[in-house]
Amino acid sequence: MSSQYNNLMNKNEFQSKYGLNLKIERIRNKMTQEELAEKVDCSAVHIGYIERGLKCPTVYQFLKIAKVLNICLDDFFKDF
Repeated sequence: MSSQYNNLMNKNEFQSKYGLNLKIERIRNKMTQEELAEKVDCSAVHIGYIERGLKCPTVYQFLKIAKVLNICLDDFFKDF
C-alpha cells in the first residue's frame, strides 16, 4: 500500500472535522440547526449528529448542504 493511503484520516476523524466545518459555516450563515435541516430536508437532530461527528451525510446531503450554505465543495474539503 502506498504511503498516501497510510496518511488518510480515519472515518471518525473525517466526521469530526466535517462536522466542525459544517457548524462553522452554518453559524456564518446565521442559521440554526432547525433552519438548515428544513432546507436540506432532514431533521435538526440529524444535523446535530453530523456537527458532533456522530453521523456522516450521504453524498446527496453533502451537495444539498453545500448549496444551502453557498459553499464550494472544493474549498470546503481543502483541509482534508
